[in-house]
Amino acid sequence: MGYRHKRKRINVAFEGDHEYAGFEAVLRGKSLGEWLDLQGVGEVDKSMLSDQLKEMAGALISWNLLDEDTGEPIPPTPEAVYAQDQDLMLALAAAWADGLAGVSAPLESSSSDGGPSLEASLPMEPLSESLAS
Repeated sequence: MGYRHKRKRINVAFEGDHEYAGFEAVLRGKSLGEWLDLQGVGEVDKSMLSDQLKEMAGALISWNLLDEDTGEPIPPTPEAVYAQDQDLMLALAAAWADGLAGVSAPLESSSSDGGPSLEASLPMEPLSESLAS
């Protein structure tokens, strides 16, 4: 079974003393490529800014991502990465970078804490004169 990602929806509500108090709107999110364009990133800057994203897209072997509308599998290609929701792809890139750095994924909630630390059993008093030399 794959993962069907729903495109992000952004709820906006102006409240309090705001000039537009009472106005509410719901807006669609953007794909990663669209989001980079909105940031004013030109093609040259986009290639420099998105080096990590390009590397991640090139390193992508598989995923279980399904098209939100059709439920069909989305191929794990660099083009597909830029067509997906920017929050999802940035989260994937950050998790990939953590994995490269050796940061392990969070433990499952059912994981035990592993027991007492050995540091607690180390003696903390100074060594005797005869052992110190």
